[in-house]
Amino acid sequence: MAASELLSAPAADPAPGRAPDPAPAIEHTYRANLDGLRSIAVYLVLLFHTGLPWAEGGFIGVDLFFVLSGFLVSTVLLDEIEQTGRLRVGRFYARRVRRLLPAAVVVVVATAATFTVIWSVVRRLEIVGDAQSALLYYANWHFLAASGDYFAADTDKSPYLHFWSLAIEEQYYVVFPVLLLLLSRFGRRFMLWSLLGLMGLSLAAQLYWAQVDTTHAYYGTDARLYQLLAGAALAVAMRRGLGGALTHRSSTVIGTVGLAGLLVLGSGLVGMAASWRGIGATVVAGLLIGGLVLAPRQPVSRALSRPVPVFLGRISYGTYLWHWPVIIALTTLLDTSPWAIAGFALALSTGLAALSYQVVEMPIRKAPSLNRFGWATAVVGVSASAVLAVSVVPNILENDRRPQLSETTYSPAGSTTGDGAGGDEPVPSGIDWEAAAADRGESHTCAADRPDDCIVERGSGPHVLFIGDSQAMSFVPLFRRMASEHDFTLSLNVTAGCPWQEGLANDNQADNGARTCESARVGWYDRALPELDPDIVVLLDRPRDDEKDWGTLIKRRDGKDQPLDRAVYETTQETLGKVSEVADKTVVVQRLVMPEDFNPLDCLASSSTIGQCAVAVPNTPSSSDGFYAAAAAQSDDIVTVNLNDVFCATAPVCQPMDGDQVVWRDDHHYTASYVEARSAGVWKAFQDAGVFTGKG
Repeated sequence: MAASELLSAPAADPAPGRAPDPAPAIEHTYRANLDGLRSIAVYLVLLFHTGLPWAEGGFIGVDLFFVLSGFLVSTVLLDEIEQTGRLRVGRFYARRVRRLLPAAVVVVVATAATFTVIWSVVRRLEIVGDAQSALLYYANWHFLAASGDYFAADTDKSPYLHFWSLAIEEQYYVVFPVLLLLLSRFGRRFMLWSLLGLMGLSLAAQLYWAQVDTTHAYYGTDARLYQLLAGAALAVAMRRGLGGALTHRSSTVIGTVGLAGLLVLGSGLVGMAASWRGIGATVVAGLLIGGLVLAPRQPVSRALSRPVPVFLGRISYGTYLWHWPVIIALTTLLDTSPWAIAGFALALSTGLAALSYQVVEMPIRKAPSLNRFGWATAVVGVSASAVLAVSVVPNILENDRRPQLSETTYSPAGSTTGDGAGGDEPVPSGIDWEAAAADRGESHTCAADRPDDCIVERGSGPHVLFIGDSQAMSFVPLFRRMASEHDFTLSLNVTAGCPWQEGLANDNQADNGARTCESARVGWYDRALPELDPDIVVLLDRPRDDEKDWGTLIKRRDGKDQPLDRAVYETTQETLGKVSEVADKTVVVQRLVMPEDFNPLDCLASSSTIGQCAVAVPNTPSSSDGFYAAAAAQSDDIVTVNLNDVFCATAPVCQPMDGDQVVWRDDHHYTASYVEARSAGVWKAFQDAGVFTGKG
């Protein structure tokens, strides 16, 4: 999904036989082969991100970058500590700011400007926080939090996603120089064992999170530090004579095995979990780096030391920065094969990186006037980045302008035009896009042993229990309003991504969402439902019965292997049976008209007329509607209600706006305010179905 940033150990472009920085610095041996190794890492990542099937494991470029970074930076720091007995921490931070921040700022701002041309403001609003986290180096935690938010935009579509790895490295290097200086006071042996101990703790965190939350295992700093620490431990171990007894041939074999292992793991040849692939990549990266350092004249080393891979390695930081926004832009504008995307992305990313290297990175890294500043450079750089994050980036991304290169017209299925019934009206100006996108309603549930926590409104009329998923969330304000107007008691068991059928599990959820869903369904109908003892139960969710969309995502909780339609049918019957045993009336809301394959809000922000974003009413009912109707035919206590006439008065084509109200906030949710405004129509539909007859 993402990759790592790469670290150049020298603060300026190094050359053999001299110090890497124009300022007085500690000399160390420059290894061209390690620069060449960076080129392998960055292009593994690039090819992985283009979707090429034989590069399915290319994300291990992140692991190689982390290990290589830990090795090189530790080598530079240890040189200074051992030769001077001290470490100029301020100068270290200043070098990192000069090395990393200018190019990163250029990419963040340039990406923001570019996407104002190809994305609507609706999509750009979703990445404001992404850009800010990139500039302030907390992107990994930002994306980790977003992965647990059911309503967050797809993080893998963010052009700033790849900054997560830079964030991990900078969080690490805020502390590591001081730690290394302290450990050096106790000798190399103590230092090595301390680093190995810390590495073991981080590795344990990786293994733990791999079982509990795979996203945390990928993005969490605690679960990734072992790779940086592995590089640092390798640097210390080699100073203690590790490999000193190895022959040149043995070192050559080690390096060759490491490279072969890296390429195998980076391909799709070996199937394994991401965590184990990362651990394996850390091992082979250590072998490869060690082999290259111990046998610098072996064939692999000589190949990596050639001018082309060395140059590509030197600009690999820029290549990494540019490659992901370039890929996102290309896939937005072009409908073509992964091979074509890979070719364009490789050329564009490398070209932009080479330009950035010459025009932005090197002039700042080599500027003699900056050499005398230490802490001041670091503070000014970080402060400037913060100012950009707070002021400049939001102003660019929040600019309400239509995209110029990718405006799309959506025509409803089965119709030649969305005009008519208001469809030919221009898209109103002044729409609060951010508010519309966030108008999602309310989630509320309770534990099976605390059913009273589900009661949100108390009245003298019947007790209504409303159960559902994120589509139901849009209806919660409506039900609260009806409860107030018609004086009934309302309980809620509504949580995003969670089918109301007890026996169905939705794998299209983050781990925390899956746990919440399980708590709100499994055993809940047996324990909480009888305690609540509702008069009426209303069930509403998004049908998840299409084999193409849900065949690999919806499973039975009991592990029974069934075709999707059979699993949905049986679990529907089972849950309806439990509900109807308790409630006087069970109401199942039929499939609601949703765009499904496009976002009308995004479309409105990109289009000139409302009709360009119209939505067609489906010609055929969903399988789930048939299951509900069959259950209703078998029991007088179960009824189905179709609310589509309430929400689409212009059927068979539904407009995305009704007056000044936005109808849909994304491809499968109404805005909660639009739903609430139709409370009278919904109430009448329920009454016509006999739901509240004689009950209020």
